[in-house]
Amino acid sequence: PVAILAQVARGTRDLESAVMAPKPNPKAAPGGGEENWPELNMKLEIQIKVLKQQMFMRDEQIASCRKETAEGKKQCEHLDKSFAAEMETRREVTHEMGRQYMEMQESFNERITALQEDVAASKAEIEDVQRTAERTRIEKDDKINQQDEEIKTLTAKMESMAFEFADMLKSTLDKMSQRIEVTHSSWDRDAGKLLSR
Repeated sequence: PVAILAQVARGTRDLESAVMAPKPNPKAAPGGGEENWPELNMKLEIQIKVLKQQMFMRDEQIASCRKETAEGKKQCEHLDKSFAAEMETRREVTHEMGRQYMEMQESFNERITALQEDVAASKAEIEDVQRTAERTRIEKDDKINQQDEEIKTLTAKMESMAFEFADMLKSTLDKMSQRIEVTHSSWDRDAGKLLSR
């Protein structure tokens, strides 16, 4: 289109030069003679035909240039529309991706918060179980110590009762032995008396 416009401009300048060229003076002729009007008319007609042909070609070039310009404009408009549609599509895609990202981030944050709460609850439960186990161990140790003390006390009492029982048994046996001896002595005396009679 630029080259065609340059040619049109050159043709327009040529046409203006031809139209504005000085007209021949019919009174003045080369060599001082009269002008050959038929030849001059023929030259002018040829020049007019050439100029008309050039004008026709320039008109065609101008029409072609305008057509190409219109097509270029349509292409530009089409590209603008395509670009606008692409921008809108990208904007929608970007918006959708941003929305999905925000939803995922919110979901992850909620999940992280829930897991942190579960971990805290589990730690508290473990600490409570550990405290309960420690308390149970202490209570068990106290009970074992108490039972050991009771066993020691009962053992001491049993030993004391055994000694007392042994003393009582010995005393009883001693008394029985004495009674047996007294009875035996009485029998011996009575038997002697009976024999002496």
